[in-house]
Amino acid sequence: MADMTGSTTTSAAWTALVRHRDDGIAPLGKLLADDPGRATRLGIEVGDLWIDPSRQQVTDTTLALLADLADELSVAASFQRMMDGQPVNATEGIPALHTALRAPGHEVIRVGGVDVVPAIHATLDRMSDLATSIRDGSRTGATGEPITAVVSLGIGGSHLGPALAAEALSHLAQADLTVRFSSNLDGADLVEALDGLEPASTLIVVCSKSFTTVETLTAAQSARAWLAGGLGVDRAAEHVVAVTASPERSEAFGIPAELTFELPQWVGGRFSLPSAVGLAVMVAIGPPAFMELLAGMRLVDEHVATAPTLRNGPVLLGLIDVWNRSLLGRTSMAVVPYAHRLKLLPAYLQQLSMESLGKGTTLDGLAVDTSTGAVVWGSAGTDGQHAFFQLLHQGTDVVPCDLIGVARTAADPRGAHQNLLLANLAAQAAALTHGRTRAEVAAGGTPPDLVPHRTFAGNRPSTTILLPELTPSVLGQLLATYEHRTVTAATVWGIDPFDQWGVELGKELASRIAADPDGGDHDGSTIELLRRYRELRGT
Repeated sequence: MADMTGSTTTSAAWTALVRHRDDGIAPLGKLLADDPGRATRLGIEVGDLWIDPSRQQVTDTTLALLADLADELSVAASFQRMMDGQPVNATEGIPALHTALRAPGHEVIRVGGVDVVPAIHATLDRMSDLATSIRDGSRTGATGEPITAVVSLGIGGSHLGPALAAEALSHLAQADLTVRFSSNLDGADLVEALDGLEPASTLIVVCSKSFTTVETLTAAQSARAWLAGGLGVDRAAEHVVAVTASPERSEAFGIPAELTFELPQWVGGRFSLPSAVGLAVMVAIGPPAFMELLAGMRLVDEHVATAPTLRNGPVLLGLIDVWNRSLLGRTSMAVVPYAHRLKLLPAYLQQLSMESLGKGTTLDGLAVDTSTGAVVWGSAGTDGQHAFFQLLHQGTDVVPCDLIGVARTAADPRGAHQNLLLANLAAQAAALTHGRTRAEVAAGGTPPDLVPHRTFAGNRPSTTILLPELTPSVLGQLLATYEHRTVTAATVWGIDPFDQWGVELGKELASRIAADPDGGDHDGSTIELLRRYRELRGT
């Protein structure tokens, strides 16, 4: 996205950052002790979010140099080009205009000379009409029964965002409606999604941008067969709608135009939640709440476009990601939401970050000259503490963490659980920061031979993100923050965050193997695997 005259690592700011790193950064415990107001000073409010990077191993000098890097590599200008609809997805020659999906109706955003906003709002209106008719019981199926269940089929970006949003906002769900998602090619996933439902009252939503995605189309064929088994072939067609950028393919599949919701070609899957891909979410939480979700995303879009670098939450987080990955050599990042309803967030961010930043080639077609995208992983808070926090505290790798807390929840109005959750979040952040010295361990009466085992090095970085509560707007703000954070890092590295060519090779080979398992060009390991598979299946 950036208009760069040289590589990232030859920029003056990068050279200064390397020199600054090599001079040494004080441990986190000292940074906090020497600056008691550090969290107040460095914390940033982005809409309703409070983002606190004070436990990252950065000084004021670090941040100033990162801001210089952003200026030198034209991060702000790159965001403007993206939001203006310029073809920033360079390898495909198209815009990456997901921000237009949450633009107000009066805004004008042109692609190829055509204002795209009216079509976006027309699609939102069609989605709202369908969602409202399902929610009020007026939408009936082929037999006249109301639609009371929606099953959304999709994979990757057509699944992770909607599934996360529906789970996170499940407290807003309508009790007499069932909304489920299926993504896995394993048939057990679809069987589970359809379990207990009746074809006469079920609507299937097929989400596939290209309408060639093997996993989704296989599930769609099986779901249609399930519908036909209960309704007959002709009637089953009334119970399937499509979300796609290729309506001609969905029509060839048997889904007419009036049951197809068009997805703009310039929307990448991992950025597509606010598009028609979110149809099942709109059914689950209602059109007004879905529009609040979009408004929350829009709020962050405006923040990114206007806030100065060091007070720009998503941009600062992206710059710190570059610092951790490329200059400090941190190979992974853990995302730990202390909120049960955000338990799908790590999986969502895995795709958003790793599909966007897992690139080894610059926009100029050259090999990158520094490390890019970290491995993203994690789980819900206290579950994670009893699974992988041992490695975070005493492992040989230093893993930066995002610790995400929620202040209020309808599930716990008195705060009995929430108070403990936030105490755990705060305790883990402090323990990662300060650790425990040998002297402290010994002073507690620990036998000398056990002291090394109970010592914690500390100096493990983390960022805290605090949400007031999980409303649609707040969720939208959180997701848009991570979107723009990801684009920031990509801009600095000079890579395209909007393509995913690395996904294609495996898909191509899978199609070739499925079509011709005995093909002569398979390697020996593949041939032996397929032989044993056929033997086990008796085929």
